Amino acid sequence: MKPKHYTLGIALLIWTGISSLAQVPQQYTLAQCTEIALKQSLQLKADALDLDRTTASIRQAYSALLPNISASGSYQYSPQVQTSILPASTFGGAEGTYIAGRLGIAQTKSVSAELSQNIYNASATIALKAAKVLLAGNQLQIRSTQEDLIYNVAATYYNIQSLLKQEELSRQTLQNTETLLKSTSEQLQAGIATQTDVDRLTVTRDNSKADLEGLANSTEKYFNLLKVLMNMSLDEAISIDTFTENQFSITAGSDFDAAKKTNYLQLLQNKRIAELEYKNIKAGYMPTVSLFANYGLYGYNVNANPLKNINDKFYPASTIGIKFKISIFDGFNIKYQAQKKQLEIGKFDVQARQILQQNDQDVANAQADIRSNLITYENQKRNLALAQKVLADINQQYQSGLVKVSDVINTTSDLQSAQTKYVTAMINIKQAELNLKQAQGTLLP
Repeated sequence: MKPKHYTLGIALLIWTGISSLAQVPQQYTLAQCTEIALKQSLQLKADALDLDRTTASIRQAYSALLPNISASGSYQYSPQVQTSILPASTFGGAEGTYIAGRLGIAQTKSVSAELSQNIYNASATIALKAAKVLLAGNQLQIRSTQEDLIYNVAATYYNIQSLLKQEELSRQTLQNTETLLKSTSEQLQAGIATQTDVDRLTVTRDNSKADLEGLANSTEKYFNLLKVLMNMSLDEAISIDTFTENQFSITAGSDFDAAKKTNYLQLLQNKRIAELEYKNIKAGYMPTVSLFANYGLYGYNVNANPLKNINDKFYPASTIGIKFKISIFDGFNIKYQAQKKQLEIGKFDVQARQILQQNDQDVANAQADIRSNLITYENQKRNLALAQKVLADINQQYQSGLVKVSDVINTTSDLQSAQTKYVTAMINIKQAELNLKQAQGTLLP
């Protein structure tokens, strides 16, 4: 029995160890989160399907320039062949009289093949060009989705870092408050402090705990958002790198070209499509020319035997020709369609200038935000250090009986405010850096 108990104990220890390892969160850097998101994003997968669909539409457009060949066959049996009325004079009879006769055959069989080939069709050629432009547009859409994904992953990552930093600072403040509360409780028992002092410090401690709980809840939500962006299970435990000071890498914008951003290139693609649509509309005035040919075999019989023909043979028939079609008058429909499309193209030109102006403005604003946020960060960093020093001094003075507990509480509140502003200043710099990369179009290499 003892060996069995010993084996069971070892198994339990191994299982406990494995379970503990399974619960250790996997730590990810921002680069790793971005890489996973780009590989697993559902939106990118949807965009890739759109790209495949457009590729198929190019092949479909190309097929209009190739010959079309079709084959058909039929078998028909008429128990009662339709009667026709003919002038009797056709067969030597009296004028003004008519005779009835069944001119058809009860059974007919046929098999035929037909070929058609576009010789000149401007609309089909333009459709092929438009499909290729659409393919380039889909590729730009994938790039735009990648840029948005990188931006959202980074913004979420920075928000989590700021919340974790806020939690770290808040825990330090809470620890200081709990230490002070313990000391004050001991003073109360010694008759030095009052119950009011203890109660006020208790309220301050409980408020700090509630703030920490709120921070933890916000952190969990941002972690969930990060997992969704990475297309990971929400049940998977992950962690990220903590934010450290002086991690700022300002990106210069001297080589920025507003005309190379994805949003501007996308608008140019839309304009090209509109221009091709305009050409396609105007092609309605152009003629279409196509070649056609068909060849068939026909068999006849008077009964319902499908394997028997009159004279035991099929009779061939063939046709070859050219079709020509041109619009002569359509009630000015093509004219007004073309006018509408021209106005749409003109609107794209205006929007292109607007986008270029907006792109330049976004870069200038992001650079201004970075300069302003760097100054704010340095100020808030000094303020935090000063607030921490003041609280340490006030705590010491309170222990010596030189100040009231209200001074401690007010100083603690000032420290918490300084902590929040300090963390906000840090995240604002990272956000401004991210906004600058987005404005410059450098989120992707």
